[in-house]
Amino acid sequence: MGIARRQFLQTGLASLVGWQFLGRDRVAFAAEQYVRQATASTQRKRALLIGINQYDAKDDTQNFSQTATANGWLPLHGCVNDVELQRELLTHRFGFAPQDIVTLTDLQATRNNIFDAITEHLTAQTLPDDLVVVHFSGHGSRLGNYNTLVPVDSGLPQNLDNLRDITEQEWRGWLQAIATERILSVIDAGFYYPNMSALGNFRLRSRIGRKDWLPATEIEQIEKQSTETTPIGTTLRAASGDMLCADAQWSGFSSGAFTYALVQQLWQMTPATTINIVMSDVAVKLDRTALHNDNLTIDKQIAEMVVMDVAKQKAIASTPLATVLPTSDLGSDAVITSSVGDFHTADICLAGLPIAVLSNYIAGSILNVMTQTKVIDEPTDGNSETLQQVPSQTDSPTIVQVKSRNGFNGKVEVLNEYSSNQKLRTGLLLHEVMRAISHNVKLAIAFDVGLSKIERVDATSAFSTLPNMFGVNANEQCADCLFGVQSASYGLFTVGHTPILGSFGSVGESVGVAIKRLQPFLESLLAAKLIRVTENQAASHLDVRATLKAIIGMDERSVTIARKSSARSSLVPIDRTIGNTVRTKPINIGDRLECQLENFSDRPLYVRIFCLDQRSKILTPNFIATPYANDSVIPPSETLTIPYAQVPMNWAVSAPKGMVDVQVVISQSPLLQVAKTLESSQRQASSLNGLIAISNPLQVAQALLADLDRAGKPSVFGNAANISDAWMLDVNQWATFNFNYQVV
Repeated sequence: MGIARRQFLQTGLASLVGWQFLGRDRVAFAAEQYVRQATASTQRKRALLIGINQYDAKDDTQNFSQTATANGWLPLHGCVNDVELQRELLTHRFGFAPQDIVTLTDLQATRNNIFDAITEHLTAQTLPDDLVVVHFSGHGSRLGNYNTLVPVDSGLPQNLDNLRDITEQEWRGWLQAIATERILSVIDAGFYYPNMSALGNFRLRSRIGRKDWLPATEIEQIEKQSTETTPIGTTLRAASGDMLCADAQWSGFSSGAFTYALVQQLWQMTPATTINIVMSDVAVKLDRTALHNDNLTIDKQIAEMVVMDVAKQKAIASTPLATVLPTSDLGSDAVITSSVGDFHTADICLAGLPIAVLSNYIAGSILNVMTQTKVIDEPTDGNSETLQQVPSQTDSPTIVQVKSRNGFNGKVEVLNEYSSNQKLRTGLLLHEVMRAISHNVKLAIAFDVGLSKIERVDATSAFSTLPNMFGVNANEQCADCLFGVQSASYGLFTVGHTPILGSFGSVGESVGVAIKRLQPFLESLLAAKLIRVTENQAASHLDVRATLKAIIGMDERSVTIARKSSARSSLVPIDRTIGNTVRTKPINIGDRLECQLENFSDRPLYVRIFCLDQRSKILTPNFIATPYANDSVIPPSETLTIPYAQVPMNWAVSAPKGMVDVQVVISQSPLLQVAKTLESSQRQASSLNGLIAISNPLQVAQALLADLDRAGKPSVFGNAANISDAWMLDVNQWATFNFNYQVV
C-alpha cells in the first residue's frame, strides 16, 4: 500500500514550524504530549529514527577556522548515537516493540529512503489511535525562506541541482498523511549557518544555505495551506531561527546536546515532576553545557523548541504527570540492554544519568535491579493488567556493580553475596545505590582554533605543570573549557565559546604567564565540575524539599524560582497544585533570593549552598556569624529558611549578567571537612553576612566529596564499596539539588 509523493505534498501542512511562541505552558504541553503518547495503551506504537554522521563533507579538523570552514559543513559524530539513545528509551521506557522501530543511519538516510520509510512503515500501517515517533538527527540548512533537513544524498548549494533537502513544510506534510494525530516529531538539527561549521568544542549541525533558492510549486502550495491548518501532533526541536545546534563530544561518546538532555530527562520523569519542568531543564542544560545565546532568555529558547496545537495546550497544560505515568514508576538511571552467560553479567545503558555525572562515572558504582510486578488497573480501554518495575522489596535484592563504562554503555555483574534468584534480563531497570567518582578527576582544557601551532605547544607545556589539568585540541576530545585569544589577549572560554568574564589579561602577555595567571580560574572550574558530579535529585532517597525564591522589586513580591525534592523519597508529600515548579523568567540585579529547606525526616540534616557565577567564581552563604551560625543544620521535621527573615543578611542578586548555578547539598551527616576547609575563606570575608567568595574552591569541593564518601559506605557491601582511588557516595545519604536563574 503506497501513496504518491505529490499526494503527500498536497495534503496540506499543519502549521509553519517557524511560528513564534511565548510562555512555558507550551513546554508543558510538549512534554505532556511526549509522555502521554508514549505511555498510553495503543493498538501499536511505531517509530522512525534517522541519524546521519557520514555527510560527504571534508573532515578538515586540523585546519578549519572559526570564521569559515572548508566546503561549508563538516561530518558529524553524534547522530547515530542519537538513534541508539532514542531506541533504548522507546523500547525500555515506553514499551515500543523492537520490530516496530525502523532506523535509517548514514548512507541509508537518503531523501527517497526517508520518504519511503514514512510511507511504508508509518502511513501504510498506522491506525487512528496509534502512536508515531519520528526522530531526525543531522544537518539542517536554510534555502530561501525555508528551513530544511539535509538527507545524506543532498549536496552543497553551489549547484542547485545537487540539493535534495527536505523542507520543514514537506516534512510536516509527509507526517500529516499518517492516519493519527498522536505524532511526535523530534528534530536535532540547526537551520542557521553562522559562516562556521564549528564553534568552541562543538561541531554545528547546520550546512551553508542559499538565499536565492526557490521551492517547487507543490511546496509553495503547502506554504499557503499551512497558515490555515491546525498543527497535528507535537514537534520538539533543538533550534529554530538563529539558534545554533550542537553536535557534542562527551566522555567516550558523541551525541546531540539536545537529544541527550531530552532523553535523560524522560528516563527520570516521575509522578512528582510537573510536566513543564522537562523542557525547562533541557533548555537550561543546553545553555550551561553547550551553546549559550545572549539574545534569548531561557523562556524564549524553550518557546522556540516547541510546536503544537494551542487549543490542546490550553486544555491539558496543568495535567499532573501522575495521571500519565503509573505512580509506582520512579524513573530509571540505567537499563539492561543484553545479558550473557548465566544471566549474572549484563550490558547496560546509563542514559538516565545527567551528563555531568555520566562523564565522571567509573567502574565500582553499585546499582539495584528493579523487579517486575503486575499491577491491576481500572479497565478504561480494555486493558486491565500492566507490567511495572519497582525497587526490590525483598531481604536480598539483586545488586550489581559496574565493571566498565564506554560512553553511555557499561557492563555490570551481580555481586556474589547479592545473587538472588532474579536474573539479569534485557529490559530490567536499574537504580543507583552507590556512585563511584575517581579521585583523579581532571579539567580538560581545549586549545581554541584561533591559536597558532607554537602557542599550542607552549600551552601544552604550561598545562602539564598544573596538577589535575591537561590540554586537548578543540573538537577532538571532551573538554571543560577553552584556552584562547580575544582582542590580542589570552583567556578562557566556555566550551560553547562564550568568554569567561575577568579571565582575559593584558596585550603582550606570554602564553606561559597567562596560564599561570589563570590557575585560580581553572581550579574554580574544576571545583565546579566536582560539585556537579554530586547532582542526584532523581536518584536521592533523602526526605527533603528545597525551594529557591526571589524577592522582586520595591514591593518585595515573593516569586518561586523552582521547587525540588528527592524523587525517591518516601515521606516528601506530593503537592498536586505545585509539584516541582520552575521559573524561566530572568531575575534582575538588585532582587534578593532565599532558600527554603523542608526536612520531613526524624533526624537533623546538614546543608551547604554553592553559587557558581559567570566569572567562574564559587560563593557560599557565611554561616559564621550570629544568627546564622547554625544555618547549616535543618532540624528534624522543621523548615529552615536561608537567610532568616527580617535580619541583616542579604542574599542579593548581583552582576555579572548571565546564568547562575545554585547547588544545594544536603546530607544526613555533618559536612565537617567542608566547614573546616571554608574557615580561611570566612576569615578573609569582608563582611560576616551575605555570600562570600570561596578562596580555595578546589579544596572545598574535594572536602565535600570526602564528607559524602565518609557518610556512606554501608558495611553490607564489604570490599565492593571500598575502592582506594575513588569516592563512594551512597545515594541514601545525600541530595544535591541544582537550581538555575538568569540575571539580566
